[in-house]
Amino acid sequence: MAVKNLVRGNVFIDGAWILPLIQGGKGVGATNGRSAGAWARENTGGTIAGTGAAIGYDENGREISYPHIGRSRRERHEELVAWSIEGGILQAGIAYEASRGKGRIRMNFLKMAGGSMRIMRGVLEGTRLAGGGNMINAVTMGAGLPAEEDAQICADEGVYLDPIVSSAVALKVLLKRTFRNWPDRYSDVIGAVVYEDPWLAGGHNGITSREDPDKPEAPYDRVKELRRIMNENKMENVAIIMAGGVWYLRDWEHWLGNRDIGPIAFQFGTRDLLTRECPVTEEWKLLLLSMNEGDVALNQFSPTGFYSSAYKNSMIKELCQRSERQVPFGRKCDSSMSKPVEGCGVPNNSYCVTQQDKLKVDAWIAEGFNIPLRTPDNTLIFVTREAAREIKAYLTDCVGCLSTCKLSSWSQSSEQKYTTGKRPDPRFHCIRKRLVEAIQGRDLDKQLIFAGHNAYKAKSDPFYRDENGHVFIPTVKQLVERLMTGN
Repeated sequence: MAVKNLVRGNVFIDGAWILPLIQGGKGVGATNGRSAGAWARENTGGTIAGTGAAIGYDENGREISYPHIGRSRRERHEELVAWSIEGGILQAGIAYEASRGKGRIRMNFLKMAGGSMRIMRGVLEGTRLAGGGNMINAVTMGAGLPAEEDAQICADEGVYLDPIVSSAVALKVLLKRTFRNWPDRYSDVIGAVVYEDPWLAGGHNGITSREDPDKPEAPYDRVKELRRIMNENKMENVAIIMAGGVWYLRDWEHWLGNRDIGPIAFQFGTRDLLTRECPVTEEWKLLLLSMNEGDVALNQFSPTGFYSSAYKNSMIKELCQRSERQVPFGRKCDSSMSKPVEGCGVPNNSYCVTQQDKLKVDAWIAEGFNIPLRTPDNTLIFVTREAAREIKAYLTDCVGCLSTCKLSSWSQSSEQKYTTGKRPDPRFHCIRKRLVEAIQGRDLDKQLIFAGHNAYKAKSDPFYRDENGHVFIPTVKQLVERLMTGN
């Protein structure tokens, strides 16, 4: 079969027959109305980042930050919800106009994001069409399983909900808990099921305690099992969207027309970043084109508590080193914790460590890591004075961007008095600040750069070089045409 005919037909997703190509959703402005509309215009699935949707851009085309003036975290959280709704409505309108009535427009929300349900409801209400229907055809939701209330909001608005799962077990839980009121008509609510491979996808990953992060499992067997569960629940005609590790469709040819897999489409997250319509900066795109195999790795530094896949820049490496500079401690010296921590600006005998750990602590202090910070696990980490000030600023400036945050101890629950009740954990990064500053192009070596594990393939992909060897960034139209060939 000729490579040029690899994509042979359309697949039914979110109420329409479209090409089996889907734009990866991402978050915090890494996709917007312009890029999602460009994908939809090619009769594919375009996906807007509903978490942290941009409210505007500066004279250089870079996303502007939400203007927070609230003095308390709760006040800033309410501002975040309001700005997110405004941004979501704005970007949905841009995508709707750009799509020219073609393809599907989806909006991606992170379940762990602060106020996600309120934001989703506000955006869907604000994007209703006068003659009926909605500018948005479907909602996708990951970083946590959607709740029944999320499904009901989508059903009320006539919008599909495309859940993101990383295993057949997660789908079983979802069908039993979230979609229990639709047992005979899942297809009325679910427009597709996104399988996000926990070892290959960029961003937050659904690795559970049943799985080993260091032992990847083949996606084919996991998706085959996912399809089996779907067939048992009258979902034979609901498409699966394979997300994570998809670079060349030629590598997935055996999935097409495969009865064990069923209706299938493929999601492109990292390759979408390398398009002209993508709002990330040129610096970010050039960084992707320079990555080597192994430069993207799983880590546990997200304050959500999930694993995530990100580029191993100096920020990620510093967090790794920070966790390594960690020892248990006691508040009083005793026979086991017999040595006081000295020479770091704390009162004598405030912290005591073992004799063996005292040698390590003294060495860290001598190297300039002379500020001890307590963790919720009764350990101390040692950081520089500059890092300590930065961590304090994160806590002071917290806007409640997550439903619960390990770094700031924020909780959006009023029943918990807007706190998790746990000590802030300085071993994590501020995801909002790091992602916003990445999208704005501020020193990418110190920001959070989510990417899929196959990002390194961009460096050797001839598509991204012109005939003179210069960098070539395609339009979405050019990328879609290329993807359909299998390359």
